[in-house]
Amino acid sequence: MIPAGKLKSNMEFNRNLGDLIEVMKLAATTQFNQFRLREEPEADFIRQLDQVFGVLLSSGISSDLLTPKESLPALILLVSSDEGFLGELNFLLVNKLMDMKRPQDSVVCVGEQGARYLREIKINFSFFDSPGERIDSEKIGKIRDYIFKQYLSRSVGKVYVVYSRFINITSQQTELEALLPLSQGASFTGKPLRNLLIEPDEQSIIEGWIKLWLNFRFYQIFWSAKLAEFAARIMHLEGSVQELRKINTHLRLEYFKYLHGLSYKSIRELSASRLLGKNK
Repeated sequence: MIPAGKLKSNMEFNRNLGDLIEVMKLAATTQFNQFRLREEPEADFIRQLDQVFGVLLSSGISSDLLTPKESLPALILLVSSDEGFLGELNFLLVNKLMDMKRPQDSVVCVGEQGARYLREIKINFSFFDSPGERIDSEKIGKIRDYIFKQYLSRSVGKVYVVYSRFINITSQQTELEALLPLSQGASFTGKPLRNLLIEPDEQSIIEGWIKLWLNFRFYQIFWSAKLAEFAARIMHLEGSVQELRKINTHLRLEYFKYLHGLSYKSIRELSASRLLGKNK
């Protein structure tokens, strides 16, 4: 049986730890609420970009950039977090990446936590700084330019992104999304234009459009991933608080059980000594 002093010390430690976690949860909740007040990605702009692309396709513009090259390796972008206290979030992201990665495929990682996992399992990767809470457009541009250069030079034939999509405060979904080549399906629809003037040439138009589209799509992805990160941290910390409460409840029961045992033992010893005294 654990001594009463040790039980009391453990309860005090867990109580202090619980208070600290509550403060961290409050800070994470404040970050989450402040982040949601900032400017959200403009979904309407992406829809208009899609319509422009649909017009280009229906007008007969084509490019080999729109054709997948199955024989080439793929590039997988992993969007992870820079901070801990995220439970299984980063672990699930890395598992999603590993489930579809082939030996010849290359990996680009954003975020220190994902990089740490990849180093542990000895996966080679290129690293980029996270755009952070400000969703830094310059950092997004560096990631976009690197990935597009790999795709444009035909070093890779496809580009995927693995990230955590925010659904609500209690739910985040690990996503695997194909970015390049662009789908020529129903999302890119538009009426053909007669006498469409193309300057300087079709290839340059497609390249410019893809870079612009990637820029805004990455902004949406990093926005959703950051919200998911804050939400996952809040839920992970809340889970830790609940677990500590359960442990402390058990410790209190053990502590009072111990005290009750000591009291019962003292009563028995006192009664026994009185009986011995009377017998004498």
